Amino acid sequence: MTGVHLDLNGVNKMLQNGRSRGNYLAANQAMLEMNRFVPYSGKQRQNHLRDTAHLSNRTDAIIYTTPYAKAQFYGFVGRGGYRVRNYTTPGTSRRWDLRLKGDKQGMNNVINAFRKGMQ
Repeated sequence: MTGVHLDLNGVNKMLQNGRSRGNYLAANQAMLEMNRFVPYSGKQRQNHLRDTAHLSNRTDAIIYTTPYAKAQFYGFVGRGGYRVRNYTTPGTSRRWDLRLKGDKQGMNNVINAFRKGMQ
């Protein structure tokens, strides 16, 4: 019987490198697109939530480092878990990741960034 062996290690390595670049560019674009939905006090204070976003080392997560980031993201504050009802900056709210998913133009920008990284 005759067999054919394909060595695709080089192809897989090229695809992996492209995928890594694509993930990095897409995550950066997502961070940029979501920024307009992230609450912002506008006051002259340090550690604004919008200003603390960065990518994880593996570029698979966007991390906010302020102490109140989790409360703002899920929309509950205090020990009783009170719902945040008033966001001072128009267009901002909790779960800004879902707001991006619902924004067709923003998601197209993220997808295009991934495609650019794959090239």
